[in-house]
Amino acid sequence: MNTSFIWNRPISEIEYERSGGNAGRLFFANECRRLMDPYVPAENLVLAQNVRVYVEGGVGHVHYRSPYAHYQYEGLLYVSSSTGSAWASMGEHKVRAKPEKELVHGKNRHPLATSHWDKAMMTARKNDLVRAYQNWLHGR
Repeated sequence: MNTSFIWNRPISEIEYERSGGNAGRLFFANECRRLMDPYVPAENLVLAQNVRVYVEGGVGHVHYRSPYAHYQYEGLLYVSSSTGSAWASMGEHKVRAKPEKELVHGKNRHPLATSHWDKAMMTARKNDLVRAYQNWLHGR
């Protein structure tokens, strides 16, 4: 006996739908943000609170919107290209300090704060993220 199977839709479309589509991507991104929060440097909590979570082009994004978010994420001191100071005028281009100097993240409010907080979260909480997403998928 010979059998054949014909898909009515592309496999990628079926996978996208079964994984929750845009709603699934948004849930996943929001859960990432929640789990990353303890690892985000937060001396005054502005960086951790100035976040936009959205889906664009079928991909969930967690966008830290503070002007200094990139520098905190990299964990390296950036200085004014014209003065060499860590303080720069609005819109002024900053460059990595020479020699490179690592930032010291304030550990008072967030003792787990670190650069590359997404990677730190995935190392420590990956299973929690997967479990939350699975529960969301099963509950919808």
